[in-house]
This record gives sequence, C-alpha cells and structure tokens, in this order.
Amino acid sequence: MQYIIAENGESNFHIVNHQYSDETVRYAASELQKYLLRATNAAIPYYSDRCPKRGPEIRIGANVRGETGIEDDLKEDGFCIRSAGENITITASSSRGVLYGVYRFLELFCNYRCFTKDVDTIDTFSVLKIELGEIKEEPAFECRDAYFRNAFNGEFASKNRLNASLCDLSVAKGGRMKWFNFHHSFRDLVPEDIYFDTHPEYFSERDGKRERDTQLCLTNPEVYEIAERSLRGWIKNNPECRVFSVAQNDNPRRCTCKNCLELEEREGSPAGPIIHFVNRLADAIKDEYPRVLLHTFAYMYSVPAPKKVVARDNVIVRICSFGNRFDKTFEELAESNPTGNEATFVNALKAWREHASRLYVWDYSVNFRNYLQPFFHFHVMAENIRCFQRLGIAGLMEQGNFAYGGGGAFDELKAYIISRLLWNPQTDIDEETDRFFTAVYGKNAGEVLKRYLALMEKACTSAPLTIYQYPNAEFITDGLVEKSDDLFKEAVTVAENEIYRERIERDYLSIRFLKITRSELDTVGRDEAVDKFIDDVKHFGITEINERGSLEIAKRFMKSSRYAEDRSEYYSLYYIMQ
Repeated sequence: MQYIIAENGESNFHIVNHQYSDETVRYAASELQKYLLRATNAAIPYYSDRCPKRGPEIRIGANVRGETGIEDDLKEDGFCIRSAGENITITASSSRGVLYGVYRFLELFCNYRCFTKDVDTIDTFSVLKIELGEIKEEPAFECRDAYFRNAFNGEFASKNRLNASLCDLSVAKGGRMKWFNFHHSFRDLVPEDIYFDTHPEYFSERDGKRERDTQLCLTNPEVYEIAERSLRGWIKNNPECRVFSVAQNDNPRRCTCKNCLELEEREGSPAGPIIHFVNRLADAIKDEYPRVLLHTFAYMYSVPAPKKVVARDNVIVRICSFGNRFDKTFEELAESNPTGNEATFVNALKAWREHASRLYVWDYSVNFRNYLQPFFHFHVMAENIRCFQRLGIAGLMEQGNFAYGGGGAFDELKAYIISRLLWNPQTDIDEETDRFFTAVYGKNAGEVLKRYLALMEKACTSAPLTIYQYPNAEFITDGLVEKSDDLFKEAVTVAENEIYRERIERDYLSIRFLKITRSELDTVGRDEAVDKFIDDVKHFGITEINERGSLEIAKRFMKSSRYAEDRSEYYSLYYIMQ
C-alpha cells in the first residue's frame, strides 16, 4: 500500500503508542518523531491512544487501540513493519525490537544511518511517499557484540542493533544482555589468595604437585560447594545481570589429578570436566533463577567438544578463534591445512553444535600487539560471520580495541560494518563502506581513503594475518607504506573542511606508526618523530596503542627497538571489563 507520510513540511499522520507503553516503546515513538522532522520538516504529532483517533496513525508497539499485538512468532528483538489499512504498525517480540523496528523504518524509507557516535545522516524530502506491505526481520544472533570502545556508546549501539553487556544502553534505549562477568572467572569463584595456602588441593595438580596460577580442580566436591556459594552471591547482588561467567582462567595449566584425567578420558576432551561442573551449577540455580544463564569457554585446551555430556539449556558455551589466521576464511584455511588451528576450530564448531544449544563465538578483529597496525580483513570477516550463521552459532563477539580511549586503524568503520553484519550477515559491506566514507570523511577524501582501504585490505589478505604481529609482518612492505602515506596526504589535501581533516589525521596515525617503527634506529629525527607521534595519539584521546599497555612504555618500545619489538618493560594494565 502507498502512503504519503509528509508533504511540504506537513503531515496527516499521528504517531501513537498505548497509554501504558513502557519507557523503551515511548522512546522509540519519540525517535521516530525526531528523525521524521529532520527528514521532512514535518512535526508529526505524537501522543498515546488515550487521545481519540484523528486520522491515519503510525502505531508503535503492542496494544495500540487494542489492534496491535506482540509478534511472538519472531526471535527476541525481531520486529514487523506492516500496512494496516490507512495505518502503519511497528510491532515486535520485545520492546527493544520495537525500537529496532523504528530505526529500520527510518533506514528503509529515509536512508537513515548512524555511522559513529558523532556522525549520522538522513535524506530530506519535500514529499515522503512510501510503499509498504509487510516487512519482518529478526537478528542472525541473539547476542551481538562489536567489542570496540567506540561501539559501547548507547546511541550508536541501539541504532545499529547491538545488545552487548558493555554497551551503554539505558532502559529507554532498549537495555542490554547484561553480564556480571563475561571472561575468565575461576580465580574469582574460588580465589587462590584465600584458599591456596590452606587447601592447595582446590587447584590444579601438575606433575603430582598442586600449583598456583593454574585452574581449579573441578572434581573436588569442596571446590563445587565454594563455587556455588560464590555464584549465588553474584546473582543475588547483581539482579540486573542475566549472564554469569563460570569459565577457565586465561592459562593452559588445567588440573591433571587422577579424577580429572579420568573424566577427561571418558569425555575425550579436557572440556568434559568443565561442562560437568558448569552443568551442576546450572541445575542448582535454574528453578530459583529461571532467566539466568551461565557462561563458560571452549578455549585453549578446552576447544575440542566432549563426546557425551551436553551443556544444559541455561549454559552458554563460547568457543574462541584464538591462535587462528585471518587472511583467509577459517573454512579455506581449514581445507588447506587439515591439521592446523583453523581446522581444529571449524571442526570444534561443528562438534559443539551437538553439545550446546547456546553456542557462542569469541572472534578477533584487531592486532593486540599494536592497535594502530592495519588489520583489514573486512570481506574475509564477513564470510566468517556468514559461516557462523550457517553453523547455528547463537551469539557472536568481534573483539577490537576495548581500551578506555579507544582508537585504532579504522576502528569506527570496523565497528559499523561489524554491527551491520551481526544483525544481517548478508549485508553488502561494500555499499555500507561507501556510505561510511562519504559521511565520515566527505566525498572527496572518502574516495581517496577507499583506495587506501582496498590497497591495505589486499595486502592484509595476501599473507598470514594474526592478532600478534609487529610492523615487520610479511604483508607490510616499504612500497605499501609509501603508497598508503601518499594516499593519506592526498586525503588531507582534498578534505572539504576541518572536521573531515581532523578525522583523517586521526586515522593517519596508523601509517605514521608503521613509518616510524620500520625506520632504522639511527634515522635522523627518529626519536623526535616518536615524541610528536605520541603527543598526537594523546591529542586524539587514545590511551593505549598496545593491549593493556602504558603509552609512556609504548613510546620507549618505539625508541629502543626497530618495529617496536623490545617489550621487556611491558606491564599489564589489567582493569576489569564487566
């Protein structure tokens, strides 16, 4: 059906929700009013259905005039936009889905996009005329996490349909899938500094000796009792959280005592004792806390799926692509090397599908050794995400620079493309990239930077690409750096205003980092160039250029060694992310 939403700054429509709609639905209606005003210059009235009907309506959410309902046939966060006689309805399976439906309406009919926390665009119309039948959408993944600091912004997250724990999503913006802890937590469940001296048997036995800085002994009944008490305390004290992590520590030193090894052998995997342990906790809390989910890892030694035990329905198993290459798709690399990390990972994904109804993936999209070093595998990443969808993965995190200052090599572009793919893996990323470059850098400079991206992505996917590389990685050549440098200088020159130029200079840090670190230590002016570079990094609010590393120490890395390879002074800035 055809609708004229607005013409010459006026509209016959009203935006309406139920008089007792919740905060999210009311916010969704107000967002529709705000952005339609930007697009059409028509201030479409917004009120509740307590007011009498005065003409055609855009009805937002359930129970509007008793004629709209919950879309309970859709996955959580799914929505439906449909014509209903002279009216238009936007309904969903949840209030958050209603908000998503409003933003999707604006995308489809007004070409709205939110590219960064500071940049959004919408077309303008003297006449906004739309054709509408029924549009239904639902997310590819129940948990969608672009794990970049800039993507945690609530405006960006809600408008791009991210729902991850660290996103700053108020109730009005739809809320989030809040986790108490989403990473390594055995040391928090049964703290080593409290128990090791008196009960070393609670921790890993290695070569016949109980050791510190390892894992828990998961077959020890007292370990289970302490863990259950800790878990119940977490749940009681954090009622806003839905997911609680019961996951191995970040080291490979699992327990090899007689009981743990016997259970491993029966299950054919070190993951066996973990899943048995987590299942027991899941069973203990499920009746009292039916919405709570427990999260655990398939990581390092526990990647292979067990033979028999199946994770409970209230358990998330998250498998990590740690140790993989990213220059080709995981499936391509697995096929070319059946004994490599990627083959182990792909085979584990397929096997875990039979042992976990909620299988998540923790994937990587950045160089952790050097955040500013280009890590561009957009098309490979898109194919990997499509593979995850085909394999039935329920939740997906793409991890980038999460440091409090954020920043990196095209991190804002990464976060935007990832957010689009997490909702719909079939997204045309070339089309979205074109839109991004024009909006963020301007038409002239955007065209130049697209050439840079194509050049660098081709290089990144022509040789091994891993998450811990230095500036002497095989794909980085002097010629590549020189061409990239020329393109950035051209982009700065043709930029249409100072705002675009400032954004280009921020992303130019990536190539400046490569130029400086690849130069010989005795190059004239090298130390001064490092000083100026670090000053500019600070100017852009970037607080880390190495994962959890001090900027001052990073400066010394750059001065003391070519390729910034000497990390002898490194210490970890370990701040809790939850």
